[in-house]
Amino acid sequence: MTHRYRRGNTLSLVQTTTVQIGARISRVRSGLLAWRRRVNQRAIGGRLRKFATSLLILQVEGRAVTQTRRVLRETRTSLETLPYGSIAAAYFAAWIGLRVIKLLAIILCELTTVVRADTATRAARYFLWSLRPEMGEHPIHGWDALIFIVTYSTVLLVPMWWLATFRWARGAVYRHRATLRAVDALHLCAEAYRQPPGRRADHLHDFDSALRRVEYAILHAHRYLGTIPRRSPRSAAARAHAALVVGALRAESLKIDAEPDTALPRLGVMLAMIGERCAAGRIGAMLPEEFLVEATPISRTRTAIRESVHVAAIITAAMTAAVGAASTLRTLGVSDDLRPWLITGCSVLAAISVGGWNRVGRLLELLPGR
Repeated sequence: MTHRYRRGNTLSLVQTTTVQIGARISRVRSGLLAWRRRVNQRAIGGRLRKFATSLLILQVEGRAVTQTRRVLRETRTSLETLPYGSIAAAYFAAWIGLRVIKLLAIILCELTTVVRADTATRAARYFLWSLRPEMGEHPIHGWDALIFIVTYSTVLLVPMWWLATFRWARGAVYRHRATLRAVDALHLCAEAYRQPPGRRADHLHDFDSALRRVEYAILHAHRYLGTIPRRSPRSAAARAHAALVVGALRAESLKIDAEPDTALPRLGVMLAMIGERCAAGRIGAMLPEEFLVEATPISRTRTAIRESVHVAAIITAAMTAAVGAASTLRTLGVSDDLRPWLITGCSVLAAISVGGWNRVGRLLELLPGR
């Protein structure tokens, strides 16, 4: 009888402790959600006020921009809530991925040893050594260093890029990229317009760069929104209209240097319309006909070729710098531990020097699968 009484007390104590822990977890979760809600509301309020101020400066406040305001609310919420799940998932996936990669590296090392591929074997052993020094060999020279860097970057950075990019691709930030880029350009347009004529140089420079980003987003709006399959006949019509809209934007931007006080407000109106209609899903009518009557569509083929040439130049510069750095560092007697990091740094610097920071940052968007 005493044994049953003690057993009942133990069970009751366990249940009470479990309830208390659950209540504490619930309070912590409620506090976290309340904090996140306050942060979102404060940030959303700031963005909406800045957007309203830009419209007022450019005298386009009379137009309906309800969908754009909705997008600003949705995207801010996505940015605030993204880290909680994505960071934990990324760390867990990285831990699992390293386990799988280590197993694959061991298998690759054995296979290359059997087929006598000495370079690949040394690269695999160096990779294993970087994970656990007792599992591989350290010495690596010449082209082996470049092969190791490419392999290491591919097996580690690509999964992390996939987790970060495609998580965003399913959210409002990716879907409404054209609207967000248009709003950013609208803010810079308002800043340039409010400055005196002699103080607009820096603002106009930033605004022109923002227009280039808007053009890229407009040309890919049908892909971002996700409402048109890749092989749909609607895709061709959407791309043709996007090219015409970009042509209209460029034609208007050419008037900035001649009549800035007239061109900037008109560009503001166009950007506000483009953002609103893209937010509403009207990617086949981003601008009304009155803005497109005298517009000339840009050549998408020429733009694609020019961008491909830039990307090829960046990759060539990075590979050339890696080869040159590998040879130079070996001649200088730099430690093998530092050599891969220095080679990577030289490659990145060469790529940025040739293509610029913005284009290097956009290289991930050109990878297959987007």
